[in-house]
Amino acid sequence: MTTHLIPNGAFLDAELDFGLSMLRQVPATQQLVVSPISVIFALAMVQIGARGKTRMQINQAISRGAADEAIIKYYSKLYKEIVTSSNGTQARIANGLFIE
Repeated sequence: MTTHLIPNGAFLDAELDFGLSMLRQVPATQQLVVSPISVIFALAMVQIGARGKTRMQINQAISRGAADEAIIKYYSKLYKEIVTSSNGTQARIANGLFIE
């Protein structure tokens, strides 16, 4: 039996607001294909190493101010659910962080 992640309201609201805000930045005359959840996953990785105001701003954008542990737990579970779907759908998300 598969247990599905039930989105925390704050996370879901933050994801919807973030995605819509991204789309509003693109002029109506331009075409764009983007996955807001991929951007959120990348920001969640950056948030772990961020400090101060930057960390607070990322946190607010992706989770409405949830605790760091809650962010890691929520997005880790969401990622696993997306890539291990049991309904025959295959999904891959490629995000990476490269530091020199």
